[in-house]
Amino acid sequence: MAAWSLILLVCAVGVLISLIVGVVAAAIPDTSANHWSDRCRRGFRAFVATMTLYIAFVLMVVAIRAALV
Repeated sequence: MAAWSLILLVCAVGVLISLIVGVVAAAIPDTSANHWSDRCRRGFRAFVATMTLYIAFVLMVVAIRAALV
């Protein structure tokens, strides 16, 4: 049961961090992207990039942990 709780916590933290980064990226004003759809697109790209990096980091930690055991 503790393992599933830890997995859920790691997933929730990753989604929360990515969501915050996406919202901040969409909220930052940019003169070259005035339209709301451009800002949403920029926020989504930031969300996806952050989620990808977070998944890579978690998989790297899991691989190192598995190698040490």
